Amino acid sequence: MTISVHPGADDRDWGGRLPRNEAIDLDDDQRAARDEIVGRSARWAERSGFAPADDAGGLIGPFNAFTLRPAPGRAFNQWVQTDQRGSSLSKTIREVVILTVGVAWQADYEIYAHVAVARTVGLSETVIAGLRSGETDGSTDDWAPDELAAHRFTDELVRTHWVSDATYAAAQEAFGRDGVLDMVHLIGMYLATSALLNAFEVPAPPIPDERP
Repeated sequence: MTISVHPGADDRDWGGRLPRNEAIDLDDDQRAARDEIVGRSARWAERSGFAPADDAGGLIGPFNAFTLRPAPGRAFNQWVQTDQRGSSLSKTIREVVILTVGVAWQADYEIYAHVAVARTVGLSETVIAGLRSGETDGSTDDWAPDELAAHRFTDELVRTHWVSDATYAAAQEAFGRDGVLDMVHLIGMYLATSALLNAFEVPAPPIPDERP
């Protein structure tokens, strides 16, 4: 499956401040890391509806950075895979958390990728639009209570570095102790992703207006 990142824009500097992995001589470990990403993470990305590579097959987004520094890239991907396998949170709630982090940090590729994932797992367009705008006050009638609890917990922690008693209590009621722990781990995971994307000014393809 090939997803076009942007018709006619194959010459875009998808690496941002980083060199593109296909444009430099990789050592054996870097080549192995690239092959691992193509074989697993990139396939998951395509199944989820977003492009892990440009139209010529060169890795983009965080996948380029993971190729350049294989050891932390592998460790990060193991963290992600462990969370995906064992989280007590539903797939839709996970995407509420991830998009809340990405929007707070204005991490373009994270938002691009996880709008696609959110659509794939069935999060409503109303909730996605609210998360993308960051304007949820007074416009949450169509949100499920657990979606709102996850968003408010994540947004408060990311933006203020603290969570009020009321916000914590709502999250605890919605997800239980293990769910709140899983939510904090997920927040940390995508804060790290946002930092990587923003530090190196990694660009993103445009977000489609609707589900494919």
